[in-house]
Amino acid sequence: MKTRASDNSIYLVLFFAITFAWTWGFGFAPLALGLVGTPIGTFLFYFGGGAPSVTALFLVFLTYSKEEKRDYFRRCFSFRYMGLKWLAFIIIFFALISFLGLIISTKLLGLEIPGMDFLYAIIRNPVYILPILLISLVSGPLNEEFGWRGYSLDKLFARFGFVGATLILGFLWGIWHLPWYFTPGQAQYDLLQTSPIDAILYIPSIIMLNFVVSYVYVKTKRSILAGALTHMFGNLLNSQLLSPYSVEVGMTIRVIKVIFCIFIALYCILSKRFKKEFENLMSEEI
Repeated sequence: MKTRASDNSIYLVLFFAITFAWTWGFGFAPLALGLVGTPIGTFLFYFGGGAPSVTALFLVFLTYSKEEKRDYFRRCFSFRYMGLKWLAFIIIFFALISFLGLIISTKLLGLEIPGMDFLYAIIRNPVYILPILLISLVSGPLNEEFGWRGYSLDKLFARFGFVGATLILGFLWGIWHLPWYFTPGQAQYDLLQTSPIDAILYIPSIIMLNFVVSYVYVKTKRSILAGALTHMFGNLLNSQLLSPYSVEVGMTIRVIKVIFCIFIALYCILSKRFKKEFENLMSEEI
């Protein structure tokens, strides 16, 4: 990939520094100020969640050339990079994880069937799928993916290769969620109250999920939209459509997801064909 002034490592460090300071500052503010559960506390917490995308967009407009901006936003919004093939792959991948997780948790482990309120709402009135998809898009991908995949991933690829970049970004993506562990109503908070070990294992699960996102990103010629949709459907099919559900059911599904992600990670690490595809992609000029 062509070396550009905007690829200077100082900008990547600045991106992560601002993102973490912003998210952790506003995310922990309700705790420090005794505002947890209040309207202002909720606003501060969720305001911190938009840091990755807002920081990235600021740096894009500040440092990218006109051509680089055009390429960036084309990859953010153009569907032609991923097409129906990879959209189908994403949906089937995460749907299969949920299906197996539900079978194992309810039939083999005897756990209570999830409430699946959103899913039943869609069945009763299919038009509800539109606001549910919008909620799923906003509550993660829109707030984060302009930054994680859109801004930082290529720069990490150039410095650390596919595996190193994916591990680094996955770890940073995982610990970025630290305020969620101390905010009631968040899945990570429930994990910490139920089992600190399971709460800690959330970080490796994010790292392994990042292999899937990076894999799709490469296969779709660096489509930021594809990365965002992978993030979105992972949340939607493995969490949001199943809610409410017990922590035990959630952990079962997470274990199944990690196993599936490990297979993708092994393919990315061992496949000579994928390595060649990655190398060719990184050598192309924008």
